[in-house]
Amino acid sequence: MEIINNRKAALRQHMLAQRRRLAPQWVDEQSRKIHSHLLNWPLYRAARTIMLYLAMADEPQTDAIIIDALKTDKTVCVPVLGQQYGIMEAAVISGLDDLVTGRLGLRMPDPACAKNIDPARIDLVFVPGVAFDREGNRLGMGAGYYDRFLTRALQALFVGMAWSFQVADAVPAATHDISMNYLLTEEGIFRCGKGKM
Repeated sequence: MEIINNRKAALRQHMLAQRRRLAPQWVDEQSRKIHSHLLNWPLYRAARTIMLYLAMADEPQTDAIIIDALKTDKTVCVPVLGQQYGIMEAAVISGLDDLVTGRLGLRMPDPACAKNIDPARIDLVFVPGVAFDREGNRLGMGAGYYDRFLTRALQALFVGMAWSFQVADAVPAATHDISMNYLLTEEGIFRCGKGKM
């Protein structure tokens, strides 16, 4: 286990260093490409309830996807961090105006009035990550928020969202790590080892 953790730490450091060098204009342009791939994807169009992360500045941006999904009458939920470290819920939002700056400086629904949804109701979960591989293995920031949450939403399809340079040859994975069904990058949507058509 220590070997896996050391390999994860090295890969995390390498990928985050690359991500932090990205220019805002590049992020905007490539995020538009990601949005365009998603709009025509049958599994996205058919989904009624989706969960999107609220992007940091160097991640694929999700605000335009949230706006589009709400316009097409999807139920949209986003992460809300609980008081306990490593635990998050999914809260339904009706627009970007529902968001405040919360724990860890991240945008999230106001915990005082957040409307949490049962994770078992979600059709598609878009998952951020530091690195992925084509088998669907994911490397996160290390706190385990998504790994814990996704075990409660196993009926959903999991879509890893990242830049194409974050797709590594192999991501070290432990038995508790949850793998993705699909990867979505600026280059397109790719089915992983356990993806469904």
